[in-house]
Amino acid sequence: MKGLTAPLAWAAKTKRTLDAVRAAMAANTERVFTTHWTEDAVRDLLLELAGVKCWYCETLIVRADVNVDHFRPKSEVLDVPGHPGYWWLAYDVSNYRIACKHCNSGGARHNGVPEGRAKGSHFPLLAGTRARTSLDDLEHEQPLLLDPAHKDDPDLLGFDTAGYARRTNTPYSPAEAKSGLCRADETIRILALNDSRIVPLRSRLMREVSVLARFGDAPDIQELIDDKAGPKAQWSSAAAMALALQRACDRPAAALPTTPGGTPDIDPARSRVDLQDLLEHLDPDDLKAGIPLTGRHEKKVHQAVLNDEGQIKVLGRPWRTPTTAARAATGSNKIEGWDFWRLTIASVEQTLAEFRATHFPRITPM
Repeated sequence: MKGLTAPLAWAAKTKRTLDAVRAAMAANTERVFTTHWTEDAVRDLLLELAGVKCWYCETLIVRADVNVDHFRPKSEVLDVPGHPGYWWLAYDVSNYRIACKHCNSGGARHNGVPEGRAKGSHFPLLAGTRARTSLDDLEHEQPLLLDPAHKDDPDLLGFDTAGYARRTNTPYSPAEAKSGLCRADETIRILALNDSRIVPLRSRLMREVSVLARFGDAPDIQELIDDKAGPKAQWSSAAAMALALQRACDRPAAALPTTPGGTPDIDPARSRVDLQDLLEHLDPDDLKAGIPLTGRHEKKVHQAVLNDEGQIKVLGRPWRTPTTAARAATGSNKIEGWDFWRLTIASVEQTLAEFRATHFPRITPM
């Protein structure tokens, strides 16, 4: 994205508009952002990169407007009172992402019920200092939402065989561990990447690619695979993951190294973010049946179930991180899930944070 160059005529025109915005801010009058980003001169450049599909959910945009989203919102930042928006990036092509209507403005659904908050003017930070002027260094910000144009972020998002988007096995960053947040989970929640209309179609695509991969390297089969897993194809990341899994299964199994028995190592970062390390301290039969969880917010009691995969199921959706599960349940972006969710063990009700502290006394918030 940093190497993408806008046409000179378009850049000159947007400079005049940005100068007018800058003057309006100096005079404390209303800013007017002319929608130059909708013009073919720049939009076609973006479409050439990944085809006519949403960069966030990878759904093809068919017979609908192609939205150009500002990754850093131009005129305001929701949940950050007084922030003027990243107005100086309004006409910076490196700040543009192609987005479908659902990811940009909402409308995704789960079993007929609207879900997700959509990207819009949301731009939460995981850590760092938020830029407020054009003089501030954007490198000091650590965005919470995964950026499809950042070289490392797409590697954090994976898919299971049922078609659900989830985090890959990439270790949590220090900032995620400190905040107790998983960037992939929060992105999936906010953008509703597991929309109930997409998940089964994604799963079917993954099965199709797996079947095709079993036929070997015949040119016509490879062409079909490329049509489904190529970078401009719909849900190509899920298709590519299915292809990689199938090819890994087809390779001869390597001898696994033997390790001495004993207590498995605990990953402090993971233990601050998700539930995997707690499972061995819970009854397997209870987990298989599902351990009830409750949480209270604004005088309302929310119900959830912890299962044997370390997922908290809320409103029909599985989440691996307590905080995102709590935010999905309450609709609030300010909930901390470890203190929110409570479970009962041996007739003693306690929070997940208290249960974690009992078994991992060294795993405390950073």
